[in-house]
Amino acid sequence: MKAVILAAGKGERLSAAISAPKPLTPLLGLTVIERAILSLKECGITDFVIAVGYRSEEVKRYVESRFQTHADVNIKFVRNEEFDEGNGLSVWKAREAVDNEDFILLMCDHVFEPGIVKQLLSYAPGTGKCILCVDRPENVFDLADATKLLVVGERPKRIGKGLKEYNAIDCGIFYCTPAIFNALSAAIASGDTALTGAVQRLIQSDELGVLDIHGRFWCDIDTPASLRYAEKRILSSLGKPADGVISRHINRKVSTRIFTPLILKLYKGVTPTQVSLLSFAVAALSAILFFLSHPIAGGIFIQLSSILDGCDGEIARLKKMSTSIGGFTDAVLDRYADAIILLGMFYYLMVTKMFGFYLAPLTIIFTSTLAIIGSLMVSYTAARAIADLNYRHKGNRDLRLFILFMGGVLSYIHPISVFFSLFIIALMTNMTVMWRTAISWKKFRE
Repeated sequence: MKAVILAAGKGERLSAAISAPKPLTPLLGLTVIERAILSLKECGITDFVIAVGYRSEEVKRYVESRFQTHADVNIKFVRNEEFDEGNGLSVWKAREAVDNEDFILLMCDHVFEPGIVKQLLSYAPGTGKCILCVDRPENVFDLADATKLLVVGERPKRIGKGLKEYNAIDCGIFYCTPAIFNALSAAIASGDTALTGAVQRLIQSDELGVLDIHGRFWCDIDTPASLRYAEKRILSSLGKPADGVISRHINRKVSTRIFTPLILKLYKGVTPTQVSLLSFAVAALSAILFFLSHPIAGGIFIQLSSILDGCDGEIARLKKMSTSIGGFTDAVLDRYADAIILLGMFYYLMVTKMFGFYLAPLTIIFTSTLAIIGSLMVSYTAARAIADLNYRHKGNRDLRLFILFMGGVLSYIHPISVFFSLFIIALMTNMTVMWRTAISWKKFRE
């Protein structure tokens, strides 16, 4: 299966604001054309035909440089010299490159969930028709500029931006059969170079079906306002089902609104592993601060490290860079970070006077040891449950780090808070390990 991506137009409303061709509009670590290609790659598509026109050499050089290391991606460019005309001409220029086969067609400036294309690929091939993905009008950011459809039952009747009566919106994502080129030929011969002109002819010949995407995210990026909307929607989708209560209500809100966008803005070439190393470095700094008897600052840096620990995964998902080795590296660094933080707090308790409280050194050693062992065993039992029992336990590292953060900050009132936070971690983690062991035995017997 090939994909044709239209990237020929000027996009004047947006390109004037970014001083670059529209396909090279930056969006959270990737250009929009990169994001389109990588999203399609997630759906198993690796052969691409890109129609270029305005500033074509600039777009072509950029795409080739970004994908020269992707041995599994094959990209062919076709040039539309008449890019000031309708976008139907760009599709027409691609007819020889698709070699009379079915293909996916989309616009480079349409951001979308890969699940939309997966849904389209599972539905369209058996219909014998071109299929257009449609959404409901209430889900569209810029309704006035959207291409509208009137759909009766499951059959489209009319399409156009100026429709007064409509109940669906064109998402700009098509499954095309070679029939699209017959329709384009007729439309262009009549002087209509817009893709919608060919689509209307497909409607009239009953060669077009529609697929309701049921509110999955997509956005046509035509203006700075739509770009900001797309950024907001993409960032808000970065949470994971496994997120704990602290991640959902504190960490993600900070990381997606401040940290992750800021990192991507300051360093466009950032990788998830680099952010994992940054999170580890901040955790190490928090431990050093405890060693230097600055528990309040140490606690703050613990929470900062916890927030950064979510940024690496967010950047991996935003830049389509998620890998198994990246997840492995992050997990290893997290375990070292947990251990050195707890060691720093242990040292602080051993050298600090409790001002009215007496803690026997053996009590501090015993509690700290249980906290360190428990934190490591929580991770170990989670990994073994997946490997041995194919069962995933929910994690709570964000909660553990938040407790340690509170222990450090509350030392402003009394240093005993650091001990209590270690005691809670020791109790929580070891009880979690015992609970997981019981659950694992139950799963094994089932």
